[in-house]
Amino acid sequence: MDYENREAVRSVEEWKAGIILLTLLGAAFLILVGSHIVSDRYLSVPWLLPEAEGALLGIPAALLIYLSLPKVLGIPHSAMFIERPDSSTLRWVCCGIVLTASVAIGAVVFLSGTLTIHYDGLRILSTILLSAILLGLLAAITEELVFRGYALSLIRYRWGWPKAIVLTSMLFGLLHNAKVEGTVASELYILIAASAGLLYALVTYYTRDVWNAVVLHAVWNTAFHADVLSIRPATKRADDAVVTYEYTDASYLFGGDWTAVTASPFVLLTLVTASAVVYVAYDETDPETICIE
Repeated sequence: MDYENREAVRSVEEWKAGIILLTLLGAAFLILVGSHIVSDRYLSVPWLLPEAEGALLGIPAALLIYLSLPKVLGIPHSAMFIERPDSSTLRWVCCGIVLTASVAIGAVVFLSGTLTIHYDGLRILSTILLSAILLGLLAAITEELVFRGYALSLIRYRWGWPKAIVLTSMLFGLLHNAKVEGTVASELYILIAASAGLLYALVTYYTRDVWNAVVLHAVWNTAFHADVLSIRPATKRADDAVVTYEYTDASYLFGGDWTAVTASPFVLLTLVTASAVVYVAYDETDPETICIE
């Protein structure tokens, strides 16, 4: 099957592959931004937070575009690592929970601060959590299908796995530039995003299933980028987070007083360590045939 996939992807000319990738990156931007613009104008869902309404449009749009394209190109879905989610996908959800918990526990252990849980009733809490999950899935599905689905496979079949993994990770990091205010934080966040991209690429590479990277990415985004868990200096507190941990003093390792822990060297080291664990765990297996059941 891998030989058939390789030949099918190689049948796509280099210039056409480049156009496909640029088009899919543009589609990802339109989905992530456009879905929110459209939802703000036309949707009003009482059981969702306004910022999550766009996910109701964005997720189906992303799935329709990225799952239908292989048929248009005449290549197997498996060539883009698009397989049916199975029991291994649930295990990677658990891995994502462990990864995010490691960051949270590490911050609580090494930083003196105050933990606050904002609980305004079960209905409101469930609305916030559902909205967070949808936001996490929207970004994870669109970004993973583009970077660890199409980009990783197209580059791999032409230039090999090492270049594919490195290049897609670097591009993923560069596209997350300026997400954190401040020059140092922005530059550091590029490295953090690139290390996250490395982790997702290795997971896709070894398991041959992009959905494992999707759920890992979604858990991370849900926890740290959808106001579920906020770990940051008291001066940068996020009032809307379900759980906040405010600290008054931190070393450079945890971002000091200039950025949240999620954009600190500590998270960079955590993601690099996670990538190393995946590499060591699967290194002795045959990456051309491995498939987790």
